[in-house]
Formats: sequence, structure tokens, C-alpha cells
Amino acid sequence: KDSFSLEFLRDAKLNNKYFVSYDVVSLFTNIPLEETINIIIDALYPRIKGVAVKDQVVNGMTRTIFRKALNHCLKDNVFIFNNKYYKQIDGCAMGSPLAPVLADVFVNHLLEDGIGRGEHDCLNITFISQNNYESFFLAVFCG
Repeated sequence: KDSFSLEFLRDAKLNNKYFVSYDVVSLFTNIPLEETINIIIDALYPRIKGVAVKDQVVNGMTRTIFRKALNHCLKDNVFIFNNKYYKQIDGCAMGSPLAPVLADVFVNHLLEDGIGRGEHDCLNITFISQNNYESFFLAVFCG
């Protein structure tokens, strides 16, 4: 089943590049939060020789404080179902404004690490959200 029309690509000039699409079902609720938090932290606070990790500061915030803030925002989600309270164990809460951003971060990292740094360099990855249950990614690879 095609969940998204790619008609806009019909006349694209690819020049030895390939479009690859990925459909992911229930992505937001299956995002591995700890791994995604590590990806974000490592991107914002790269290891610097001679500087202790605890002493790294970006925009006035240490690595440790930023990690605690992400943990609080992402891991302390509760919701009500059938008049009972539940805590979200892993993944993003449905409807969370952070879910598309975290999905994009995680899938970009996954594709770049697993596919993009080898023989076929990954040029661009775009996240297109269909709804909270099904997501679509488009990647462009060199031939």
C-alpha cells in the first residue's frame, strides 16, 4: 500500500542518485529514547580532548543538566486510558510535539551509521509525517 504519493519525483533528474522510501508503522511510540538522547547529546557536546565531559557547556548548559532535562521531558510522560493512569515506558507519547523531531534524529542517525558512510553516501533524508501511526522517510543516495 502506498501511504504517500511521490508524483512530484516523476520528472526529477537524478544523475546517478537513487530515491529510497521507508514506511514505518508506529514509529513515534517505538523510538528508543535512551539511544536517541545519546545521539542528541553526542551531537551537541562532542568529545574534546583535554576537556572533561562534565565541564562541557553549550549555551550555558552543561552536558549533564541537558541530559537531565531531556530525560525529564521524554521519560516522565503519563496518559489516561479507560480512566486509568499509565506511564509511557519507552518511545514518544502520541501527539508529543517532540516526536517528529526525535524520529528524524533517530532515523537520520540510523541511516547515516548503517548505510550512509559506506560505498553509497547518503545525501539527504527527509521526514514526512503522515499521522501518528504511520511515517514516511525519503533518502537520496549516490550511485
